[in-house]
Parts: sequence; structure tokens; C-alpha cells
Amino acid sequence: MKKNSDRTLANVVVTVVLLALIGFGIAVQNVDQIFPEIASATPKPQPISKTVTLPSFLDGCQRNEENTLTITEMDGIVSLIQKYHCEVNELTEADKQLLAQGITPISTQEVRFSMEIQIIQNATQRQDQLLQEMIKWQKLVDYVGCFYHCVRLSTTEINEDNIMNYAEVLDEQAWQVDQIYRIDQVVFGTVGDRLFTFGIAEVLEPAQSTEEINVLDVTDPQVIAKIRPLVDLEVPQ
Repeated sequence: MKKNSDRTLANVVVTVVLLALIGFGIAVQNVDQIFPEIASATPKPQPISKTVTLPSFLDGCQRNEENTLTITEMDGIVSLIQKYHCEVNELTEADKQLLAQGITPISTQEVRFSMEIQIIQNATQRQDQLLQEMIKWQKLVDYVGCFYHCVRLSTTEINEDNIMNYAEVLDEQAWQVDQIYRIDQVVFGTVGDRLFTFGIAEVLEPAQSTEEINVLDVTDPQVIAKIRPLVDLEVPQ
């Protein structure tokens, strides 16, 4: 009697497994009907990207100067990201000894600067992107202490209708652009088919317990004359 019971149980198990396998096979064959969003999904195109070296644009660089331009193209939009880094101060003898040992000098002063340019032919799309970039930065400004948690400084929802309340309008004629704004330490603007964004350059002193930050005066004609040509960077072919 027990053998018949065991045989029956085994048959039931085999039947259940076979039914499960058959059901799985049918599901796989008809996955496009069960989950049409999976069947219709197509791999996202990967952006085309390359990096080139640009000539120096800062006078007085002492060491380790780097000036690069990364070009990325995706969805019809060309993005240019220019990054600059340079060490600008004279080193003490102690610093030179550290440098000779491959150790970073403790009193090195560095200049870092970066600019992003997006070439967007459609004027409406370009303006929308400008507002979104400004909104994104203002929302970031509204948060502090975001290491373990965030403290919201403002309860106002930042959107297209009120973002200009947070923006300082800079001199368009001095910059020779269509529009230019500053929010905190970031400048946003457009000229022709280009949307540009850059953080105001900083001079850092790692030797100090707190970094000394020199914010560039974006109303200074000499500063404008140095930065403005970067907006017109040609796209290397």
C-alpha cells in the first residue's frame, strides 16, 4: 500500500514539474504579449564621445597644466565639457623636496575651471534646457548637510515660473551673449545655438585648515575677456 502511495506521490510531482515547464515555455514564447513593454524596448544608443587637448588659456601657470575638451553627441545634441587645472604658485624648498619624492607639496595652489556647452538647434528646447539647468542648481543650493541627511533651507518649490526670482541677471552686452544669469557660484547663458554653464573659478590652498576660495568677479572686463572665448570653442572633427 505504501509503495502505491509513494508511486502516486512521485507521479503527482512529475506531473506538476512537467506542467510548470510547459507553462514556462508558453510564457517565454508569448512574453511579448504578456509584457509588451519588454518586447518593444530597444537598447538605448550609446553616446559618441572623445577627448582632445586644448592650448593653455591661463597666464602664470607653473606646473601640471591640463586643458581638455570632451565632446559627446547624443540625441542630436552636442555637448562640450572643457576642464582646466593648473598649479600656479612658487614652491618652497621643502615643497620641492616633497615633489622630488613624488609627494604632493602641502602648499600647492591650484586653479580649476570647467565649462559645459550644449549645442541645441531648437530654440524652444534650448530655452527649456537652460531653465532646467538653473532649476537643478537652485534646488541643490536649497539643501545643506547632505552627507548622511539633508536639511531643506527653503520649502518653496523651484519651477519654471519662479526660477528667475533666484537668478542675478548679468550684463549681456559685456559678455556678448543673448542672455546670461548667475545663481550662487554658477553662471548660465545662451548665445546663438549654444547653452553654456560654468562654475566660477576658485583658487584652492590645500595647506589651510579651511580652503581659501577666491570667487571670480564676472563683471570684470579682464575676467570676461579670458572666459568668453571658451563659449565659442569649435567642435573638433
